[in-house]
Amino acid sequence: MHLCGRLARELETFSANKFLERVMTGRARLAAWREAAGLTQEGLAAKLGIERSTVYRWESDRSTPRPWQIPLLAEALGRGKREVAEVVGQPAAEGDEQGGPRAPGSLSPDSPGWERLDILVMDWTALGGLGDKPSGHTLWVVEEDLSMVERMLAMFRQLDHTYGARNAQQVADYLDRELGALLRRPASSPEVASKRSALTAEFCELAGYQAVDSGQPARAQDYYQRALHLAGSTGDRAYSAYLTAVNLGHLALHSGRPELALQWASSARAAGRAASPATRAAVAAVVARAHARLGQESEATAMILEAESLLGAVRGDDPAWIGYFTPAYLADEAAHCLHDLGRPPAARTQLADALNGVGDDRVRRRAIDAALLASTWVVSGDLDQACAVGRQAVEYTARTGSGRCVERVTTVLEATSPHMGYAPVRDLHEFTRAVLPGAFPRRPGT
Repeated sequence: MHLCGRLARELETFSANKFLERVMTGRARLAAWREAAGLTQEGLAAKLGIERSTVYRWESDRSTPRPWQIPLLAEALGRGKREVAEVVGQPAAEGDEQGGPRAPGSLSPDSPGWERLDILVMDWTALGGLGDKPSGHTLWVVEEDLSMVERMLAMFRQLDHTYGARNAQQVADYLDRELGALLRRPASSPEVASKRSALTAEFCELAGYQAVDSGQPARAQDYYQRALHLAGSTGDRAYSAYLTAVNLGHLALHSGRPELALQWASSARAAGRAASPATRAAVAAVVARAHARLGQESEATAMILEAESLLGAVRGDDPAWIGYFTPAYLADEAAHCLHDLGRPPAARTQLADALNGVGDDRVRRRAIDAALLASTWVVSGDLDQACAVGRQAVEYTARTGSGRCVERVTTVLEATSPHMGYAPVRDLHEFTRAVLPGAFPRRPGT
């Protein structure tokens, strides 16, 4: 009798919940689904790695989840992705059914997102928020606020060069909290509003780059789209061209889409002719990388020579965001081209220039170049050199939080694994297993 009574109460509650869900509209359903899943706002926020206030804003229709958050939210609530997307007013990705979501950060090379960059992004309506005149009752965004943002951006960039994506969550939090708060306040002048947009775009670019570094290309694409939107709002065509070629172009290369990388970088090259020489050199280098990946050696060579010529004309008044692109970084791009074209000795010459010219604080760059150098020695059949340089790559990588560096070390390990009977190769693998175990691919069932 007790069991029958409990079942009756549960059925009654179930029916009531179904009735409420039918009459409920809009964001109120999010709260109902969360409660049905047995989650508090804090609990849902913890599952998604966000702040409780973000969940509150979603449920009260004050903000909208980003496209890449839809499958994570659907999984946490036990709902279908299309169902959640409809409630929050975001378009569901093609092929998204009621089943389980794609792994966080994943992006198929054939995803339609590559061909259309008009996916809805966050509503940055406060970007140009200007009042008639400053008032004593309003906390205005002023130049001093932006000076602090500039200092934080410089700090995060330096940390990124050294530690890779290890501080990615700190960058994302600063972007969402601190810059989000500045975007919601009115700017004290049109100049302040424009500079705020430009700095936010640079933070989005950095967050996107770190998403690539941590193996989350879909999240990177979302950040890059927002950066492009912001750069467009300021009319900065040079930075827009840089974002299109260097960030999105490299992302396409990283995801196995050299044709698309060539298309984007070539468009940016045509549109950014008024950009600084260093910016145009960086764009030309990506065009070269795409040609090399496609096996087009003469075209790649011509673009590297163009980039070298442009760097020779650098005046020293380039924007801060392109200041990193020195002859050493161009040598790195040239080395990757030559490696893809099957010319390891020539690639080694460029890598020597790259490693000699980059500072000791650029640990991620040194790790990537050392791993590429080790790979060229494997191709040339010199295992002693490959293992010696490979050990350096492992040491650099172990000091970073870069997933890309780990991938490069894994490539070296795979290339040398057929020679495990040779003592230096065994030593390299044992050393790597001790200090960088993540470089060893997990076998199925382990």
